[in-house]
Amino acid sequence: MENELENTKENGNQDNKQEQSAKELEARIKALEAENGKLKQSVTNASADASEWKKKYNAKLSDEEQAKEKQDEATAAMQKELQELRNERNIANYVASLSASDIGMDAETARGVAEALNSGETDKVFDGIRKFIASHDKALAEKAMLNNPKLPGGSSTKTVTREEFNAMGYTEMVAFKAAYPDLYAEYMNKS
Repeated sequence: MENELENTKENGNQDNKQEQSAKELEARIKALEAENGKLKQSVTNASADASEWKKKYNAKLSDEEQAKEKQDEATAAMQKELQELRNERNIANYVASLSASDIGMDAETARGVAEALNSGETDKVFDGIRKFIASHDKALAEKAMLNNPKLPGGSSTKTVTREEFNAMGYTEMVAFKAAYPDLYAEYMNKS
């Protein structure tokens, strides 16, 4: 029976502590909300003061000073626009150079590389060039295979002799490398 009384007292104490804790939290929350309201009001007052100060400041400025401020703003806007135009011109020049027939980069890739080049993002420039080279080599290999669907040689594992390999042009070698990478490596190492 005594154990039950002690348990009841302990439970009662815990309930009191929890009740106190909850009341303390509620009081703290109310205090924080009141403080938050005061801070919001302070921000509103500061904004209003700044606006009034600016009106007074502008009213005190002479006509010459106001004209100078407007001129400075216009100059800054023109400089910003000039820089944007220069960037666009540079990008257009880069795109034209990359898309020219001697390089032949597609317009989308050329635009991406040109923008990265203009902004100084070298990682993106190199990634774009790598992608272009990979797609270009693949297209060359496909074109070579279409133009020369059968490589000389028999049906054995070595389809091309060393002499035939040495006589191949660039596009044929690219196609040969794609079709027979091991044999290509063997011939390139011993050539």
